[in-house]
Amino acid sequence: MLKIIDTHQHLWDTSNLEYPWLDGFDLLKQQYTPQDYRDAIGDINVVKSVHVEGDPAETHVVQEVEWLTHLAETDGMIGAIAAAAPLEKPNAEAILEQLAAFNLVVSIRRMAWHHPDNHFYASHKLIDGVKLLAQYNLSFELCAKHDQLPAAIELVQATPDITHAVNHCGGPNIKDGEFEPWATHMRELAAFENVHCKVSGIVTTASENWTPEELKPYIRHLVEVFGFDRLMFGSDWPVCTLAAKYHEWLEALLSVIDDASDAEKNRLFYQNALEFYRM
Repeated sequence: MLKIIDTHQHLWDTSNLEYPWLDGFDLLKQQYTPQDYRDAIGDINVVKSVHVEGDPAETHVVQEVEWLTHLAETDGMIGAIAAAAPLEKPNAEAILEQLAAFNLVVSIRRMAWHHPDNHFYASHKLIDGVKLLAQYNLSFELCAKHDQLPAAIELVQATPDITHAVNHCGGPNIKDGEFEPWATHMRELAAFENVHCKVSGIVTTASENWTPEELKPYIRHLVEVFGFDRLMFGSDWPVCTLAAKYHEWLEALLSVIDDASDAEKNRLFYQNALEFYRM
């Protein structure tokens, strides 16, 4: 049976933490618990998950990690945490100091995805904040959509000492059939050996009645430019449920890479995550 580490799982507790972005996503505006996640995966052999921050209010980033650490101790599924931190702010180092004290925190995410400035990742303040991660042996979760990738490339060029994980395949605009310039930008990112990529989060960028065939060119391109040694599976649950159930996304991905060897599938679904997130 395929053994899986899910590198992109979310939980949130709206009764204790603030998630401002949920105001625009009413279908997701509820509490998501470890049991909800286990119900979603069913009999799929997910052995560990990487919890990626749920974009909490900046005042709640440490509190979110405290809550997740408690869940990890009581439930056992969470094997690593990618925490939120306002890396471009003057208090970035003080917050990183607090977050790095938690053993499960191995990565930091500062999203560009919802940022109004498509050049946010190329800003000097943000780049300086990402450089701080080296002091704490933390990697960076690079979450940019397709029109923000040029700035992401600038960020990667400026931070050669940081290991990056591109979230959600670089946010291709699949629903409109746009392949370029996304494909070229992802090839440029893959040219940096310190950049890895999560195969996640694309069912929500595809058309409403998406099919595996619609996703195939994008996934196959990532396999071509990154190879199976630098790709990692992620569900983006529960956000993925806006477009697909957990097993539907997994089955679609498996159908697209049906010619991959067992060793290649093991890298994609398990081994790469084990190494990247130091589990």
